[in-house]
Amino acid sequence: MTKKEKIIAIFFIFSMIFLIISSIYTITTNKPQGYEFRIEKWMKNLSNF
Repeated sequence: MTKKEKIIAIFFIFSMIFLIISSIYTITTNKPQGYEFRIEKWMKNLSNF
């Protein structure tokens, strides 16, 4: 890969990571009151041990 392709690949990876983090943040902040996702329940159960 050329230097230009490496730079494009790095920016693509960073943008995908940012997209995933921002979507998770948006989903968790806009969820209905009192609702809890399965992943959150699993994380709480694992943290209790």
